Amino acid sequence: MADRWLKTNCLLASATAFWLTALSPVPAIAKGISYSLALVASVQLVQESRRLIVQDARRAALAAMNQELEQTEFALHTQQQEQALYEVYGDAPTYPKEVKEELTTSLEHLYKEPSADRSHELQTSTSVTKDFYLAVKSLLEVKGETHVIEDVLRLGGGQWQKGKQRLQQILEEGQRNGW
Repeated sequence: MADRWLKTNCLLASATAFWLTALSPVPAIAKGISYSLALVASVQLVQESRRLIVQDARRAALAAMNQELEQTEFALHTQQQEQALYEVYGDAPTYPKEVKEELTTSLEHLYKEPSADRSHELQTSTSVTKDFYLAVKSLLEVKGETHVIEDVLRLGGGQWQKGKQRLQQILEEGQRNGW
């Protein structure tokens, strides 16, 4: 990589030096030779620059692919952990038919109640809340606060302060519960 940059800079310096030599008061034959050498150096400079650009593009593409692989690996690992937890704990508890109907009726009544304030409700499932907290915490380490507020919580722009408060609530809840 350093060789290409060095070669590119040398070609640039050579082309400039030959061009300036051709512009100086030298005999006509020297001007012709200087112009010719400047032209050759310029053509080689363009070719070497093209190779350098391709090499940089490949490196950037490989870095992007590696990052995507790491994210996919993280998602797969998380899914495997969730599957292991599901196998350990099994299905949710089963209730008798009467109890289940009563719970369903109560929940429907609470949900349909017009006076219920749902603007600041958190997710009801502790495991879902914990998973959400852990995912946010991981994203904070990898992508940063701005990514979490704008892309995960969708509270960017004019709602930035509200997003920052929501993020702080999530982090405090996770710390309070010892996750």
